[in-house]
Amino acid sequence: MSASTAVTGSGLSTADYRGLSLDAGRKAFSVESIERLLERMAALGFTALKLHLTETHRVGVQLPGFEQLAADDAWTAGDAARIVEAAQGVGIALIPEVDLPSHAGALLVGREHLRLTDRHGTVHPDRLDVSRPESLEFALALTEAAAALFPGDAVHLGGDEFFAAPWEDEDAQRPDRFPTLVEHARHEVGEGATALDSYALFMNALAARVLESGRTPILWNDHVVPASERPLVPITTGAVVDVWIRWRAWTPSVTDYLDSGYRVINSHGDLLYFVLSGDGVPEPHGKRRFGLLAQKFAPRRFMGLAAQDQHIDVPPVPAGTPDPVLGASLSVWCDSPDVLGETETLDLLDTWLVPFAAVMERQ
Repeated sequence: MSASTAVTGSGLSTADYRGLSLDAGRKAFSVESIERLLERMAALGFTALKLHLTETHRVGVQLPGFEQLAADDAWTAGDAARIVEAAQGVGIALIPEVDLPSHAGALLVGREHLRLTDRHGTVHPDRLDVSRPESLEFALALTEAAAALFPGDAVHLGGDEFFAAPWEDEDAQRPDRFPTLVEHARHEVGEGATALDSYALFMNALAARVLESGRTPILWNDHVVPASERPLVPITTGAVVDVWIRWRAWTPSVTDYLDSGYRVINSHGDLLYFVLSGDGVPEPHGKRRFGLLAQKFAPRRFMGLAAQDQHIDVPPVPAGTPDPVLGASLSVWCDSPDVLGETETLDLLDTWLVPFAAVMERQ
């Protein structure tokens, strides 16, 4: 199966996305290993490789115009060209991701004045202050640089873990935690606007630039407020929502996003996350606490609640109806990149690729 069935000239427009997200931000992967991975993915029927290029402590590629931010072992422009050629040769779409506005520590080296400050005056070195015009200009330039290196029909904008998680303390949850965001939102939208509206304005501006270029923007679901909650600034439905998490029963579910008119990708954070962590390495065969991937996962089975073995099965749409569920994606996260070497990581990953591909083929 070629990537053209999932990623076409009009963007992500069909429901056959079979993806792999690779954390090349934290961990260095050689070009040769990516070439071998692409060949293996093609043989298994995958259609897309998302390259997570930046993380808090490392930039994994020399982005044009921002080469000085890259790690010493980062891919060069020549390396990127080889990866593009290899992907085109086997029919795999490449989707670059510069993760903003959180996880931005390595990107903000030399631009420390763009870091976000909270109401106590504490600077958050991994967060971009999205209220500043210079921040948006910087983010647009980074996004366009990544898109130029890795041409295709989609660009992932990141957008995850910018605001407090539900278990963080009361002070972290305060709506006025980041005064510059509140002030920006109220200046742009009006009284009653919140920091979430400032975030939405920023993500919408990035999405608009991607859409103008003829590509499809994608972002993580963390801070996408569904229409039912009547946000003052909704995230554009022109963006695809990459649904990986649902922290609590009162946080939005995939059903809320679908009801709000979004197209979605299933990146189920309990079933589809291959993580190199300080606690050890993933079990073979996609085995997690909830059982084997091949036994538990289904392409339309989204997370119901995190770490609770609760899921939401989205029913298929009638024949001839556009399907808002575009497909599913495995994610490789290298939180502790040195836990395994490059070869060992990809060998172990293959024990996940195979059952995932089999399940996707049965859909």
